[in-house]
Amino acid sequence: MIAVHCGAGHYSRSKHKEYLILSKKACRKGMQTLNNGGTALEAVREAIKVLEDDPLTNAGFGSNLTLDGTVEGDASVMNGENLMFGACGAVRKIKNPICLAYDIYQKQLEPLPLGLVAPNMIVGDGAYKHAKKAGLKIVSDSKLVSRKAFIQREKYKALLDRAISTQTNLVDEVEIEFSESMDTVGAVCIDDTRNVASGCSSGGLLLKRSGRMGQAAQYGSGVWADSLDKTSKPSIAVCTTGCGEYLVQTLLAKTIAEDLAEEKVCPTVDLHGCLSNKFMNSRYLKNVKTGKLGGALVLKANNSNGEVSLMWGHSTWCLGVAHMKKGDKKPHGQISMLPDNAKEGKSINVGGTEFYF
Repeated sequence: MIAVHCGAGHYSRSKHKEYLILSKKACRKGMQTLNNGGTALEAVREAIKVLEDDPLTNAGFGSNLTLDGTVEGDASVMNGENLMFGACGAVRKIKNPICLAYDIYQKQLEPLPLGLVAPNMIVGDGAYKHAKKAGLKIVSDSKLVSRKAFIQREKYKALLDRAISTQTNLVDEVEIEFSESMDTVGAVCIDDTRNVASGCSSGGLLLKRSGRMGQAAQYGSGVWADSLDKTSKPSIAVCTTGCGEYLVQTLLAKTIAEDLAEEKVCPTVDLHGCLSNKFMNSRYLKNVKTGKLGGALVLKANNSNGEVSLMWGHSTWCLGVAHMKKGDKKPHGQISMLPDNAKEGKSINVGGTEFYF
């Protein structure tokens, strides 16, 4: 099975169909990779590339712009088969940051002279040089800027400059709707051998400072995958989305995986409890006064009975998801939404599906 999400946020209803089409397209690409003998990690990479190439998402082309007006991407992958992780952060001019994260992962499998240890995360100019040496596609800064992202950045940058010059915060007049700028796309996958993998990619928050890295590049925060011990533990893959600072402070991907490894009630109830207790009510976020915006896509395989649960949860208004398993004629997708009477950043919506190997 391959599953993807288009980022936790606040989708315009007029674009729901576009998000569904895009997420299903990404699933098809991931499934094509599996059917051609690719690994779970390769399927994740290929699915996320589709999401990065579309300006609808906040990853790759069309990402939110920094204060300086450029795209800086974060991405990471994790392979549950060996628990290894690869990530890049604050990278410019890279067409597909997920491919760079994957290559950084791959290079760790190759021995280095003199006992040197290969890095599992590279940032900034060093990441750019790594991508260039690896032969990954590099483009000019302008090639990653969409018209929508440019207009949005100009609007809020002007307001920020005004607020600074008048020494007011202008919150009563206007406030950036961060949930309207979707954060972090991602994918999780399980292959025929029940190995799992996960990946994510993000352009980060609108008007972020250059050099800022969100959870998409940080260990235990953006992705987690563990299928190392199939005899006594479930295989679990997680990718998160939302306000990166909050996801980093709670190590949310790793936290969810470890929490769901010990089943208490059932996977969906356990996910809701984890998001409630260890994100929304986390002691690490006790000083956050605004709404806590976040979400996750989770895949859990019970290796003793072959049951696989795919789940998603979010505190933002929307989370677009799609999934496809071998034998399906087409992907299944939906826009998961909070109930009308719920409060964004204060409530959690959880959904899911299951099947058996």
